[in-house]
Amino acid sequence: MKNQDYLYLDHAASTPMRKSALDKYIEAESYGFANSSGGHKLSRDSKNLLEDSREKISELFNAAPGEIVFTSGGTEADNWTIKSLFDSKRPNENLVTSNIEHEAVLASADWVSSNGHQTKFAKSDKNGLVNKNEFLKQIDENTKVASLMWGNNETGVVQPVKEVSKEIKSINSSTLFHSDVVQGIISDNIDFHSSGIESGALSAHKIGGPKGVGAMFINSKYKLPSFLHGGKQELERRAGTVDVPGIAAFAAALEEQQSKFDEEVGLMKDERSIFEEKIKNSLDIKIVGESMNRLPHISNIQFKDINSEVLLIQLDLNGLGVSRGSACASGAQKPSHVLEAMNINPKFINNHLRFSFGWTTQIGDGSKAADIVIKAAEEMI
Repeated sequence: MKNQDYLYLDHAASTPMRKSALDKYIEAESYGFANSSGGHKLSRDSKNLLEDSREKISELFNAAPGEIVFTSGGTEADNWTIKSLFDSKRPNENLVTSNIEHEAVLASADWVSSNGHQTKFAKSDKNGLVNKNEFLKQIDENTKVASLMWGNNETGVVQPVKEVSKEIKSINSSTLFHSDVVQGIISDNIDFHSSGIESGALSAHKIGGPKGVGAMFINSKYKLPSFLHGGKQELERRAGTVDVPGIAAFAAALEEQQSKFDEEVGLMKDERSIFEEKIKNSLDIKIVGESMNRLPHISNIQFKDINSEVLLIQLDLNGLGVSRGSACASGAQKPSHVLEAMNINPKFINNHLRFSFGWTTQIGDGSKAADIVIKAAEEMI
C-alpha cells in the first residue's frame, strides 16, 4: 500500500512536515549551517536567522523574544520548568499538578518526589476534566510550581487553565504556573500572557515542523536555572549547539499554521463530527468527553467488547493509522493512566482508540475513516 493511499489519523502523536517548513529547513541548512555562537560571517548569518525565528515565534504568541527559549521539544520544556526550581535546601516546597498530565510532567513529578519534595495531584472527574477548585485547593504557601495542561493529549478535553491562572496568585503570588500546550496550539489560539501562563511547553512536530525541536515560553519575570550545562547558548540558558535550520523550520511551520488556522481547525472539527456521528450510528461505542469542551482534532472512542490492540492492527491492515493513546507511552504494556484517572470500567479500559486529525486532513477523511472502522469492527464482532 502506497503512503498516499494510507489514511493517517494520528496527528496528536506527530505530523508530516509542511512543505514550507521543509523548504525552509533545506534553505537554512545551506546558509545557516554554521555554529551560531561563532564570530565569523557565516556564524553571524546563522545567529541572525536564529533570532529572526525567535522573533517570529514570539510575535505569534504575543510574547517578547527573550521569553522564547528553544529546546529539543515539549518534554524538555516540561522537565526544565518543573525540575529546575526545586532545591534540596528547601525540602518543604511542593509541586501541584493533575493526574492526567502528559508523561513528561508526571515523570518530572516523580523526580520532584524522589528528591524529597511533596507532589500533590488534583484528580480528574469521569469526563476527563480537572476541577478548578480541586486544583486550587492543593496550592499552599509552599507551592513552588503548579502545572496544568491546556488540553489532554489522549481525550482532547480542555482543562480550566485560564480559570486557574486567575486565582492562583491570590493563594500564592510566588507560585510559577506552567502549562503543557503541545496539543493546545494545534487547534486553539493561545496567548500566554492573557491566559496567565507563566511557562509553557511547545513542540514543532505537532504542527508540521521538524522533530527534535521545541520551545519553552518563560515569563520575563522568571529566570530559570540552566537545565543543560556547558556553553552559553540560548540566551545563556541552555548549553549545546543550536539547531538553527530546525528552529527556522519550526517558525515557518507556525507561520503557515497561524495563517491557515481557521480553515484547518474548521476542517478538523467538521471531519471529526462526521466521523463520530457515522460510527455512533453503526457501532456500540462511547466517545470519551463527548459532552465536554474538547480540542477539535482529538477523538477517543471506547468500543464495546472489542480489544483496541487487535482493532488497531486491523485498521492498519485496512489503511488507517491511529493509536491507543499517547505515543510516549504506547510501548508500555499497561492501561492508559488518563483513562484510569477517569475511573473507566476496567472491563473496557483496553477497548479505547485515539483518532486525531491534523493539517493534512481533507474533506471526506472523516467518512472514509468511519467506513474503515465500521467494517473492521463488524468483522470482529
